[in-house]
Amino acid sequence: MRTPKWKILGVTDDFTECGCCGRRGLKRTVALMPMDADGNEEGTAEDVAYYGTSCAAAALGWTHGKVTDAARVAQAERDQRDAYARRVISLYAPVEFAPVRDRARVFYGRNGSLRDTGVKATEEVAKVLAEARATLADTTTGPARPSRIEDFRRYVVIFTRERSIHRVLRVPDDKDKRQEQATAAARRAEELAGSVLVVAALDGEAARDVAYTHELALEYFRQAAHV
Repeated sequence: MRTPKWKILGVTDDFTECGCCGRRGLKRTVALMPMDADGNEEGTAEDVAYYGTSCAAAALGWTHGKVTDAARVAQAERDQRDAYARRVISLYAPVEFAPVRDRARVFYGRNGSLRDTGVKATEEVAKVLAEARATLADTTTGPARPSRIEDFRRYVVIFTRERSIHRVLRVPDDKDKRQEQATAAARRAEELAGSVLVVAALDGEAARDVAYTHELALEYFRQAAHV
């Protein structure tokens, strides 16, 4: 079977002109990465082409529907990689320059099966952070996404008595609203016989991971949350 000339990376609304026929004003375009004869990606973000769905179908020799479905799947996979990258950065960036013992405590606390296997926590933390930052810096289907500690937002996490997370709420910027939220969160935690914790992360899902990891490196996670 003939190897496709292009690989679908996803869809984007940042490019609204078809790179094939020149049609403008499109709602979105399909991001296409050139492929070599062996089916491997051949190029960087600068080589990605943005085609309208019809032109992408013609270039691939596919139906319009197949291109649409493949683009949605590819974009969903990219979104999942972004979500994982946000979790990695939220968990490990606060301890990136901490003493070795603190980095190891957080890493092995999250990856207990790797303890005593020869995997060095310091090397793995550096590796996964580099990969996560590269993922969020990839601009093939949209602008670079926030990836710095300075981009972290604060979240209120309400725990139940069993230490499961009941709710995660983003802390508002307005001072009065923050106070209202804090009061309501404390009341709810009391009803649950639980507790309240303020953490910092790149998004709400990552905040859940940070909340469960917080006690492994209190000083550094508190610094990240400016608590």
